[in-house]
Amino acid sequence: MKTTGWMVALAGWIGVGALACGDDSGTGASGTGGDAQGGEAQGGDAQGGQAQGGEAQGGEAQGGGGASSVEALAFVRGALFTADLGEGQTYHDALAAGGEEPAKAAGDFAHDTFLGTTLLGTTENEFLAVDRWTSDANMDAFYSDPDFQAAFGQLFAAPPTFETFERSQFYGWGDLDAADATEPHYVIVVRGRLADTPEAIQPTHDAIAMGGEAGALAAGDVTHVVYLGRQDPREALIFDVWTTSQGLEAFYSDPTFQQAVGGLFESPPAVSVYASNEWHQW
Repeated sequence: MKTTGWMVALAGWIGVGALACGDDSGTGASGTGGDAQGGEAQGGDAQGGQAQGGEAQGGEAQGGGGASSVEALAFVRGALFTADLGEGQTYHDALAAGGEEPAKAAGDFAHDTFLGTTLLGTTENEFLAVDRWTSDANMDAFYSDPDFQAAFGQLFAAPPTFETFERSQFYGWGDLDAADATEPHYVIVVRGRLADTPEAIQPTHDAIAMGGEAGALAAGDVTHVVYLGRQDPREALIFDVWTTSQGLEAFYSDPTFQQAVGGLFESPPAVSVYASNEWHQW
């Protein structure tokens, strides 16, 4: 069980206060960016800026440049430092509860966590956190804070994937809270690079989404939202929230569906399924 090290890091983070919440100087990209103490990093996401992250303790991230008023999102996933989910939850919940107020003050209005299922080849119990921000004005400075990175990084066995996105204008329905009254519920994550610019891809995507909405809702898919990379808008992150896992694999494995959706991306996107949990969230 982690004790003194993470408690000191957490106390240092909260004690530093404010986390430079008023500063979006681009240091955030390097803060959450790179090889961190936290987990395995991948690319960057979210539309909007250009400051790209370096190596830090949170995972490889891409930050943004100038602040945007559009909803922003931080996407983190990786292997927990322990196979004991109780131990992992204890560490996460202390970190999240201690940081909730400064996070909210900076603009982080929602922190949701999930664990990997075995559906569609997902890594079982892989940790996923999704934080939604009112804008990216304070996002980079928040995640680049060294004390936050030191505390957060210890949640993972290796540097996690850390990416940031902005919500797009692509057609969708619902939001990430749509199934909160149903436990467990499931979030399907589709991550890939668009085959062309968002402007070129959106009409095709929207036609597919509109045509499939009724059937998806009937099957239990209560949310479909698309986020685009802040640094590179062709980097896409799509969430679908399901109230049930029944029929989910058949839905996403359907050849007609795969062909239609696959045409949106330059190569087959990664599709993963995560289940809700009762870890500390807001």
